[in-house]
Amino acid sequence: MLYRALDVIFQHLFRLIALLLLVPLVAGGVGLVLDHSATVEARIWADKPIFTPAFATDRFDSSDSPADIEAGILRELVGTSQFATEVLTAVDFQYPNLSTDQQDSAEADLQTNVTVTTQGTHLFVLDYKTPNTARGRKVVNAIIAAFGRQVQALDTNQVSVTQTALQGQVDATYRDMTTAVQQAQTYLAQHRAVDNDPTYQTLIAQAQSKTDSYLAAQSQLDQVKGSQTAVFTLQSSFFHIVDQPYVVPLKIDQHLPAVKYLLFSLVGVLGAETVLVYVVARRDPRIRAVQDIRRVGKFRPLGSTPAVIEAP
Repeated sequence: MLYRALDVIFQHLFRLIALLLLVPLVAGGVGLVLDHSATVEARIWADKPIFTPAFATDRFDSSDSPADIEAGILRELVGTSQFATEVLTAVDFQYPNLSTDQQDSAEADLQTNVTVTTQGTHLFVLDYKTPNTARGRKVVNAIIAAFGRQVQALDTNQVSVTQTALQGQVDATYRDMTTAVQQAQTYLAQHRAVDNDPTYQTLIAQAQSKTDSYLAAQSQLDQVKGSQTAVFTLQSSFFHIVDQPYVVPLKIDQHLPAVKYLLFSLVGVLGAETVLVYVVARRDPRIRAVQDIRRVGKFRPLGSTPAVIEAP
């Protein structure tokens, strides 16, 4: 069967290749004609800060490039409903009043047509595919603004949680220190001669230990408060826009309808040609290979010779 199929393929090779090329190209051309959308693009420069606030998120601790880190966070945020709602509300203040179906459709459009890619160590690109380029610029600007707020909120929340935990620790160590100091002072007031008193020495040592614990906890809390101030100061230096949103008339990518039509038609033509070759090889009664002689005529072939084509 394999030899018969190969013979059919070589017999109609040029026709098969022509169909395999022409049909996808025509389908892709139709997709280009029917597609009236354009791509709004912005280029963003990401930096890994020399100083990162203590107790903030650890997104810069990995060996990944700044562009990979920031682009990865943005891709994850775009896929969330909360981020999409924030962006779409910034673009259209009537968005919260839309029906659930309309909101779902707008969110799906945003998440489907927004792509984030990296172009080097520091540069990453934000694309939004839309037929309305004016609205597309607003969407891209809203995404960038929301991204800045979300990244800052990540660090701020991390610092706030740490500050709350440390504040409780500071309060507890302060109470312990106060209690230990009061115990030592009370014992001193009740006993005048305490120079060689082991009990008093123990109380003094406890008071000193509790004081050291309190001062250490207070120092950590001061660092956290400093980190919270640094988050607001340094966040703007983590990334900045290199190219403001602009319109790219035609950008070939996997989301372009023409590309989808081309790929689908290519797979369809390839499948149809495979079925056609199989049917012809199966149903055509002509002898195409030496194996057919053995199978049909029960003869033993003595040899073969190439076809001789007479000159015109």
